[in-house]
Amino acid sequence: MKPTFLILAGFLSFSACSSNHGTLQDSTTTPTEITQNGTKTEVKTIQSPEAKALLAKQENVVILDVRTPEEFAAGHLQTAKLINKYDPDFAEQINALDRNKTYLIYCKAGGRSAETTKMMTELGFKNIYDATEGFESLKNAGVPAE
Repeated sequence: MKPTFLILAGFLSFSACSSNHGTLQDSTTTPTEITQNGTKTEVKTIQSPEAKALLAKQENVVILDVRTPEEFAAGHLQTAKLINKYDPDFAEQINALDRNKTYLIYCKAGGRSAETTKMMTELGFKNIYDATEGFESLKNAGVPAE
């Protein structure tokens, strides 16, 4: 009887984890508050539909595209500012930005934007959104693109 009980308990644990996982995926943004040198920074990972809603709701969001110039030329979000993650002076370009503005950062698939938001957090930026799904997903969600 003990082996049967263990199998049943394991199955119930797996089922509970699976249903929890679905709930997490349905959440909109995941804010992470980080305090660095006494400054609170809020980094939110954001999916494409929420990014579209953010841009519709807030007028002064600065959109940063951290892809290459070739990727940018093939298509980008309207009003996006290109700062190539692979430029030798990338850190200096990010450092020169206004830390009090709200930023939506995107790339092709989420890796470069995650690295950029980490850097911006360390530099003391206040309000950052990481569009984790990348350009194609943002465009497909209806975020205006060129």
